Amino acid sequence: ACSGRPVPAKHAAERGRLVDAYIDAHKYLAHTRALIYGEEDLVVGLAALLSELGIKPALCGSGGRSGRLGPAVKRFAPDAVVLSGVDFLELEDAAGELACDIMIGSSKGYPMARKLGKPLVRVGFPIHDRIGANRILHLGYRGAHDLLDSITNTRIAAIQDGDPNGYMNM
Repeated sequence: ACSGRPVPAKHAAERGRLVDAYIDAHKYLAHTRALIYGEEDLVVGLAALLSELGIKPALCGSGGRSGRLGPAVKRFAPDAVVLSGVDFLELEDAAGELACDIMIGSSKGYPMARKLGKPLVRVGFPIHDRIGANRILHLGYRGAHDLLDSITNTRIAAIQDGDPNGYMNM
């Protein structure tokens, strides 16, 4: 730890479970291309997490105009297309050319996800079309683990839905 103090056992155990989950999920997520949108800080954090998981952040967008989004995302996803100060119509136009497999952001992107035929993992604010969104944990090892499960299960469901046999052995 940076503090020089030992990591508490409960945190070490949570970290161990998260690392195991990374290993388990990697075979489902490798080579997946993602569209990430939301507040700039959230987009950067998600780009970092997805890169660790083997998911390529292909398109990262935000309505924010700080000028910092591009350089921050490029640290984790050097090939990502990064758009700042955009609305959902501009994001949708860019997404049509990039062949993303999954979208990650607030429920405000649902119309775009539906139009593009892409699964949406709801993260950030607002999430108006799901119950319990205000209690979803995204921070810490447990939050990352929950988000990993959500992303992986959404990706698996999309693959299964696109298979003529329905359920498949992966």
